[in-house]
Amino acid sequence: MSEVQELTKTKEKPMWYVIFTYHNAEKRVKEHINSLAKTEKYNGLIIKAEVPTQKKTVSRKGKIKQIEEKIFPGYVFVKAVMTDEVMAALRRVNGVAHFVGGGNMPEPITPAETKRAGLTDSANDEFKAGDTVTIIDGPFENFIGEIIEVNSSNIKVCLKMFGRDLGIDFSPEQIMKIQ
Repeated sequence: MSEVQELTKTKEKPMWYVIFTYHNAEKRVKEHINSLAKTEKYNGLIIKAEVPTQKKTVSRKGKIKQIEEKIFPGYVFVKAVMTDEVMAALRRVNGVAHFVGGGNMPEPITPAETKRAGLTDSANDEFKAGDTVTIIDGPFENFIGEIIEVNSSNIKVCLKMFGRDLGIDFSPEQIMKIQ
């Protein structure tokens, strides 16, 4: 088995999971999970937590105000590599009721559900120009290349094929950074 295939199998990709929280605990849970993500122990395992909100204009006591309203009250979205250790740490966060999903293991949400929830997986957070990556999905699977350009929705990777450099666009889900 090649080195690329071993890297792909051993390092899991972070996925989005949903946590059900107690009443009005979303902000506190999000802040605690984001502080966990910054610790050395969970660096790279817990990426971030989000509570999707939308701006809404309301009229209260004759005055028009703009407020932030939670799109999914009672839920926090977490992007993480779900190991047993990470799962236990997230369950210990004060305000967490349980993970959304069947059985004991949380189920990751699909990219379509992520988009519907308004969560943007900005490629700028994880990848930058000059990073060496391996392609993990699609017709160029197991190829290694270097990132040329990072946009909000796709990443241009330079692949060497037949003695030439080819710039090909990939989505962030199709590539994995090589450390």
